[in-house]
Amino acid sequence: MAMFKVFGAFTSRGRPAAELQQDEKTKFILKQAYDFEVALKAMDLVLDDRVEEGLQLLKNNEPVSGSDQTITVLARGVIEFLEATLGFEGEAMRRAANTLAKAEQLSLKSRQHAQKMNINSSSFYPPGTVYAVTYTESCLLHALVMLFSESMVEAAKALLKLRKAYSMLQEIFDAIKKAEKLRTKDGGLGQNGSQTSFASGNSDFTSLDIPYKLSPKEQEDRELLDYAAQVQKMREKRICGAHIGNSPAVNRLRSELGLNAMKSLAKEEKEEYVVLSQDLEVGQATIDEFILSGVNLCFGILQVVLSLIPPAIGAVLSIVGFHGSREEGLRLVWRSTKYRNVHGCIGLQALMFYYDGPFQFTDVDFDIPLATSVKPGEKGEMDGPTLLHPGKILENSLLQSRAFFPNSALWLLNEARMLATNGRLSDAVDLMDSIDVDKIQMRQVKSLLIFDRAIILSQMHSYERAAEDLLSLLKISDWSHAFYTYYAGACYLESWRMCQLGLKNSERAEFCKKRARELIFNAPDLLGKKTFKSKNLPLDRFMLRKVEQFRQMQSQLKLSDPLDAIATSPVHEIAYFYNGYNRMTQKELKISQQLMTEYHNPAVDHKNVDQEMIRTFLFSLVLRRLGEVKQGSELLDKEVLPHFFLLQNGKVKYVKKHEDPWLYPAALYERALFSWKLKNMKGLPECKEWLVRAQNYSVDYELSTRIEMKIKAALDRVEHSLYPS
Repeated sequence: MAMFKVFGAFTSRGRPAAELQQDEKTKFILKQAYDFEVALKAMDLVLDDRVEEGLQLLKNNEPVSGSDQTITVLARGVIEFLEATLGFEGEAMRRAANTLAKAEQLSLKSRQHAQKMNINSSSFYPPGTVYAVTYTESCLLHALVMLFSESMVEAAKALLKLRKAYSMLQEIFDAIKKAEKLRTKDGGLGQNGSQTSFASGNSDFTSLDIPYKLSPKEQEDRELLDYAAQVQKMREKRICGAHIGNSPAVNRLRSELGLNAMKSLAKEEKEEYVVLSQDLEVGQATIDEFILSGVNLCFGILQVVLSLIPPAIGAVLSIVGFHGSREEGLRLVWRSTKYRNVHGCIGLQALMFYYDGPFQFTDVDFDIPLATSVKPGEKGEMDGPTLLHPGKILENSLLQSRAFFPNSALWLLNEARMLATNGRLSDAVDLMDSIDVDKIQMRQVKSLLIFDRAIILSQMHSYERAAEDLLSLLKISDWSHAFYTYYAGACYLESWRMCQLGLKNSERAEFCKKRARELIFNAPDLLGKKTFKSKNLPLDRFMLRKVEQFRQMQSQLKLSDPLDAIATSPVHEIAYFYNGYNRMTQKELKISQQLMTEYHNPAVDHKNVDQEMIRTFLFSLVLRRLGEVKQGSELLDKEVLPHFFLLQNGKVKYVKKHEDPWLYPAALYERALFSWKLKNMKGLPECKEWLVRAQNYSVDYELSTRIEMKIKAALDRVEHSLYPS
């Protein structure tokens, strides 16, 4: 295909559009579709945990000097974005930001060139539309990297960048709506009167990628036809999951989660190309597919992100000039998952994080049905209740990705998280144990998998193994070594307490006690050595405050052993931050209940008001999950809320406390959830009152973003049910 190797340079850049020959346009359009397919393949290799292969493929396909590099640079930027946002490491985030900034500039230049030369690479959309999408995608991902930097200056720049992305998205959306009207009017034909081109009068081959009929000369050009067929074959193999060296994905498709379901797969593999689901969009040109999937993903994520921004920084949104609709955003992201490309994968990853991440934005207990804004029978769209709890739909989408990417630790991790959300903690750990972590190429995914496994193990009360996982991260991850160490020490502490209560073999008691003392009280010494953006993370600040509290209690009670100064065990607090009480089975909840109520030491018996508040708060959640909803609610009302919240003559009065700042808005949030569990739909007005109180109490504190997002998500849901539009 030598003629296409150099055609990316498009030697006619200086010629007027009127002088541009059709055969030149055709070659450019096919080369563009080929480059996009190569980029999509490279990104899929990365998603299959074959990063080096993916990057090498992009390098091998790098265009010659002067050629269109837009999609190649964007693909590299997407890969770096995934690495950066999975690990939150400073250098990775800087690298991603630089590449995405370059992709933004290239996208604008390529769009201007396509418009000037009237190069229409789509049957339905105006010239340059695909580069408007690459610009939007670059802008959005770059803005997200900047927002994650935790720098106010970068955050302000990010919001301006989001406004640019939003403006361009609106323009593309208008073009798409206009095209859809024309398509309906013309019976499915594109703006040029032809959806596909008949490549030869003597052949039934058609190319989806050329948006017009070929000239008689082109119809006889064998090399041109072969090239068009090659691009089409690349797309067909990608859609069937047979394009990155694995056998067709149909061989690995399961209907259930977990290792046992994998054992039931057929031993003999088929080589046939099969589309896994009728929901997957097929039969589109590569460029049209990229446009539609990209717009749905970008506009969807943009709206969800904006809808989740806590009110504490909501005033800054006036700079952007718009707000997001979470329901519409989720619906668009779901729409993107119907495409078998990187946009569908990023969309699914975002949904998995939203529904089944370590801390969920949709609390499984806050199952208030959303009022639907989708008309019954409206094809392909999800109604409100399904958006809230997608259930089997989400599970099936994940199982498809597991089939497409059999080597991927990222999708395996997502399956384990889903198992954990469903209360199958042991199955989640078994699945994680089925992969050799030392062979995972993406270091960030390796760190995530080990950290998530440690979280789940601690929620199962397998504390020593959880501690070992956490300490192993000190050699792998550049994230918070101080928090890993503190968390590991807290696990050893709880293991020691279990020995004292007779809940496990006491032979390990002294070892666990020694390690707990060393790790908890030495953790602050690691601050500043491995930090993100040279700034202590929220969990680091939380850890530092806790250790200072323990030391003050040791001094106050004149204790020789600092462990005796710890009342409420730190692992129970951490369990709340990572959705532990919603994941635990009845057995694990009862062990938590025993540990919270039966263990005694000088600090516990001292009954410090603040320590008692934490213990009682967490115990009330355990009671709720055990079915003792009324008892849990009364405990919260009598022994927690009065310390910082009062109702006097119908007016709310807050007592501002600072000892454990995450606790107070969290308790008000959970009180709203108790109202829902006790009164159902009749309790919604009361739920709203508690959530508004939680929101109003909030100040800037460590973990504020995490707690406030849960509050805002619940408040939006309550208001949507109370006042459906």
